[in-house]
Amino acid sequence: MDKKIALAKAKRRHIFFLGFTAFVIVFGAYVILVLWPQLQWTWDVQDPYLKIMEKSNSLDYKTEIRSWFDRAYNFTDVYQWLHEKLEFVPVGVSFERHEDPIEIAQSGKGRCGEFSILYVAACLAHGYQSRIVVAVDFSNPLALQYPHVWAEVKLDRWVHVDPSDRVWDEPHRYLAWPWGKGIGSSVRVYAFEDGKCEEVTSNYI
Repeated sequence: MDKKIALAKAKRRHIFFLGFTAFVIVFGAYVILVLWPQLQWTWDVQDPYLKIMEKSNSLDYKTEIRSWFDRAYNFTDVYQWLHEKLEFVPVGVSFERHEDPIEIAQSGKGRCGEFSILYVAACLAHGYQSRIVVAVDFSNPLALQYPHVWAEVKLDRWVHVDPSDRVWDEPHRYLAWPWGKGIGSSVRVYAFEDGKCEEVTSNYI
């Protein structure tokens, strides 16, 4: 009898262990595949760009940036000015990155992110409604990638502007890029305004 009781207890412990192990595996997979990308999305993407847009929309920043110009610029004038102001740094060349529009202008260097941040800030300073647009690649849940950053300006509608390439109103151009093939599946596109984030993936497929 004692042997049967011991076997029954051992069986229950074994079942409990298997159940607990299965729970840990399932919960771990959920954290990795669902919760971790969402946390990364909040900490690494949403929070920084919302702060950039809040700063760029402030009266102090608009006044400071507007003082750099001797006349009113339209949104295409601004990206011509941008290429006189900033040197594009090729991928693979290290340099100090900035997210503050004034610091970007002072550094005189940048890639798509710096070009887009300063472009949007300059457009806002000239009275244009403008926002930063970020492509986010969710294909690797452990390390989200941000393959490109550009902008949009509100005219009669939101118009695509890629300041680093001096291209505007060509929203489908990225579908031919290697990462662009994932737009709508592993890659999502988000637009950031002051206090607002909107998914705009459908505008780019």
